[in-house]
Amino acid sequence: MKKISILVTGIGGGSHGEQIIKSLNLVKNLDLEIIGTDVTALTTGKTIVDKFYQVPYVSDSKYEESIFKIIEENNIKFIFHGSEPELKFISENREKFEKLSIHHPLNSKDAISLCMNKYETYKYLANKGVNLPKFKKIDSIEDIKDIDFYPLVLKPSTGSGGSSDVYIALDKEDCQLLVAYMLKHNVDIIAQQYVGSHNDEYTIGVSANHNGDILGSITIKRYITNALSTYKKVKKDNELFVISSGISQGKVCHNKKLQKQAEDIAKLINSQGPLNIQCREVDGKLMLFEINPRLSGTTSLRAMAGYNEPELMIKYYLLNEEWNNNYTEMTIMRTIEEVKIDE
Repeated sequence: MKKISILVTGIGGGSHGEQIIKSLNLVKNLDLEIIGTDVTALTTGKTIVDKFYQVPYVSDSKYEESIFKIIEENNIKFIFHGSEPELKFISENREKFEKLSIHHPLNSKDAISLCMNKYETYKYLANKGVNLPKFKKIDSIEDIKDIDFYPLVLKPSTGSGGSSDVYIALDKEDCQLLVAYMLKHNVDIIAQQYVGSHNDEYTIGVSANHNGDILGSITIKRYITNALSTYKKVKKDNELFVISSGISQGKVCHNKKLQKQAEDIAKLINSQGPLNIQCREVDGKLMLFEINPRLSGTTSLRAMAGYNEPELMIKYYLLNEEWNNNYTEMTIMRTIEEVKIDE
């Protein structure tokens, strides 16, 4: 089989770009050349690719020239983004990639735009009858006066994702202090009711094709048990309130009931690519936290269980092979590993 050159951008810092590379390195029956890029050479990601390039930030006017030069030099056939700024760049320039016959597993522009704004996503899905925690947009201190759903989570409605600027408010006093701090630092705030237990938290991947047809889905029950998986803990009256970090670990499993609900949400937003849904299960119902219109930071965990989304995408879009939904249930935990970097 002819070698297939794959470009993965944003491979540093434990990003989903790095998880995509780990998944591609598990592929056994394709001859792949993996090219990675990042804005810094101080990245462990460059140690697991065949070729590495340092590139400017997306905001730099030279970024576009740099990326397309790499594509030309390496005869790239498939591109995966590893950061949300690069997701936006590829989405905005998808016609240029298509003209070069480069495949890119992107969602639709409308789905990406919607999911990048949590408040607009919640409003849209609430109007569609989806079960959601209570929520409210906060633009000033006055906006918290009529909130009646404590405890709650305060987080950015827009931004680059992850757990940055996410806080738990147990009562109105907490909320006033935290909102004042967040407003001072220009955070676009949304309040969301804290629901369920951290023992019932899930991340669900849903894949759809360009026609919106669901290709498959996979569930990971998150184990939020240590410093890697926990972002914040607050205790009140012996009850523990927890916010998970962006580092997911846990049990890759089949949960048909939750997967069906996640697939229904994907259809409601007309998803046409990879989608990652973060949620808790409350009385058998999927209670949504947020939707990321891209591959997940758990991509490599899914691949270890046999559901290798990057591989499936390459085979489906480039080689016209059928999507394979089979995977094995298993528990996967993460750790910190030391890697020597040549500067």
